[in-house]
Amino acid sequence: MNITSENTGELTATIKIEVSKQDYEEKVNKILKDYQHKANIPGFRPGKVPIGLIKKMYGKAVIADEINKILADSLANYLKEEKLEILGNPLPNKEKNSSLNFDLHDSLDFYFDLGLAPKIELTLTDKMNVDRFVIKVDEQMLEKYIENTRKRFGTSVHPELSDIEDMLSGELMEIDENGSYIETGVKKDVFINLNDLKKEESKKELTGLLKDSKVRIKPLQFFFDIDEAVKCLSVSKEKAGQENILFELTIKDIFHLVPASLEKELFEKVFPGKNIETEEQFREEVRKDAANSFIGETDKLFYNQVTKKLIEEAQLQLPDEFLKRWLLENKETKITPEDISHEYPAFADSTRWQMIENKILMDNDITVKEEEVRAYIKSYFLNQIPVREDNPEADKRYESVVDSLMENKEQVRKIYNELYYARLLNLFKDKFTNTTKEISYEEFINLASANHDHLHEHDHLHDPENESEHDHEHEHDH
Repeated sequence: MNITSENTGELTATIKIEVSKQDYEEKVNKILKDYQHKANIPGFRPGKVPIGLIKKMYGKAVIADEINKILADSLANYLKEEKLEILGNPLPNKEKNSSLNFDLHDSLDFYFDLGLAPKIELTLTDKMNVDRFVIKVDEQMLEKYIENTRKRFGTSVHPELSDIEDMLSGELMEIDENGSYIETGVKKDVFINLNDLKKEESKKELTGLLKDSKVRIKPLQFFFDIDEAVKCLSVSKEKAGQENILFELTIKDIFHLVPASLEKELFEKVFPGKNIETEEQFREEVRKDAANSFIGETDKLFYNQVTKKLIEEAQLQLPDEFLKRWLLENKETKITPEDISHEYPAFADSTRWQMIENKILMDNDITVKEEEVRAYIKSYFLNQIPVREDNPEADKRYESVVDSLMENKEQVRKIYNELYYARLLNLFKDKFTNTTKEISYEEFINLASANHDHLHEHDHLHDPENESEHDHEHEHDH
């Protein structure tokens, strides 16, 4: 067997693999002999079928199978030995491979097209400036936070009449058009929060009601849509979607939430141990708390902007025509020729970022080990336990739970990605010169929408268990 490579463009090449009979003949004959011993063909005793008949029946298929194995192994070994960094996967050259005939040749030539990865010349430096944003909690937003906090720690009373922000409990019964109860129909207790209703006329219909009041409800008319009906009535979509179905709601109780007063008792419940004495101090603490709640989102925006900056700085050229062909021939991408012009730019940027990210991980020796993933899972699990046992037997049980969760490959993959993201984020914060800018929440939403992309929806590790410490190759699919 002989393998040669020829560059066909700046970032493309074609590999030629010559396969002779000597490369597969011995293995094929062994397989066919095994078939002969096991064959059960009418007219012949078991194990006595002529080898010529076996070859006629199975020869081509066995040869094709063995050649495919040889090609796969040879191609993988060649790429590794020659240290060729490729994008996508090798694609058979249909034009050059079209004349193959296993019957007529002692030697067969196979051709595979490659898309080569460009060299990356990029170093993180503090000369690169990327803005970081802090969301300003204005008075309107602060009032909403305080209002929600007061409601969260509020008390429930039972007024005589229902109001527009109350919750009603009642008995829901399915009735016919004459108002008679249907014995086989729905009969259940329900809770309806008037704030969940989108139709103003429906809210009004449920306000000003006394206990034991009765209201007739046709779901398709009363609610904004079927989903709202299902949520409020706790019935199936099929039931809620019936055109003529009718319910009677009997009000059993009315719940009105009285927000907690802005006084020391509330301050201590919300911020225990901080000794907040005045409303002004409380408002300032809530403002800080609200600002901190946005850090995760502003970090994501910063990360995305760094990504775009690095892609711009690297100016990586790609074998575009090869990658478009690879996308079309890859069954997993499910991209049609009509989609390719729209889909390809995002895929190309995703591919560029994967290469840049791999280089950053390698250059900065950033790794995530299995024990770190286990520690992450264990920490999360232990935080859910109100009272922990501190003894060897309990620790064995905890480790057993971790073992079980580690079997969930999809969840483990997400944790790997989350840990890599956190380390890259810290690296970017440390390496880049960044100016902190205060913006409103509305400005942040506009910025985040403008910068929204899918560059990071890929795995940092496609097989954590089998990957070496510095191996962060991505499968370049989209």
